[in-house]
Amino acid sequence: ASNWANRYALEPKPGQVIHHSTYLDTPPDWLGPRFIADAEQLKMINPTAYRNEYLGEVTGSGANVFDNVKLEPISDDLLAGFDRIYMGVDWGFYPDPWAFNKMHYDPARMTLYIYDEAREYRKGNEATARILREEHGVTADDLITADSAEQKSVGDYKSFGLWCRGAIKGPGSVDYSMKWLGRLSAIIIDPVRCPHTAKEFSEYEFERTKDGELISTYPDRDNHHIDAVRYAMETVWKRRGQ
Repeated sequence: ASNWANRYALEPKPGQVIHHSTYLDTPPDWLGPRFIADAEQLKMINPTAYRNEYLGEVTGSGANVFDNVKLEPISDDLLAGFDRIYMGVDWGFYPDPWAFNKMHYDPARMTLYIYDEAREYRKGNEATARILREEHGVTADDLITADSAEQKSVGDYKSFGLWCRGAIKGPGSVDYSMKWLGRLSAIIIDPVRCPHTAKEFSEYEFERTKDGELISTYPDRDNHHIDAVRYAMETVWKRRGQ
């Protein structure tokens, strides 16, 4: 996911066209029986390598925390039907950013749709509260779950007319919430509406030892929108996704 080409494709640009094709779109006569046989052999013995080498999918390095992320557009028609809306904030100023996300959860299909984000540096609580109201349509009736480590910021949002609560957290909350996200059928992120969120989720990897061995530790870096999503969904994963 961190390959330059994949990062480039995630960054929306005016006039950008992204085309994806595979050998399956090519007449078999052009490729020859040896090519087809090699592809089918790899498909049987190593499906992940096949998806990467022959289908051009971003399959990661084996260290990806979230293998269920799908980066695809979320249409206005689909968005209009969302009725289980959750919002989260991870406080920040500089060098860490302030991060906000809005999402919809479909419990029947265990699918999370992340369709809105905001990210700011060097902006105070009053300024970010104004951004939420004026640019992201957040009202006094919309619950925002934020990092409880900054109770003053939570209080500031309340004084500015926003319904904000601090995440409860507790021992093991990071591990459980990350595992809950990883066990969902899909985390669908619109990369145009949420480029920073798409980058974080698709590139987030487990820690490694100095020898390169994977360890089941979640790094506390490049995860500001991931944390905002965890806080937003706290009321769901605390009751085991019901």
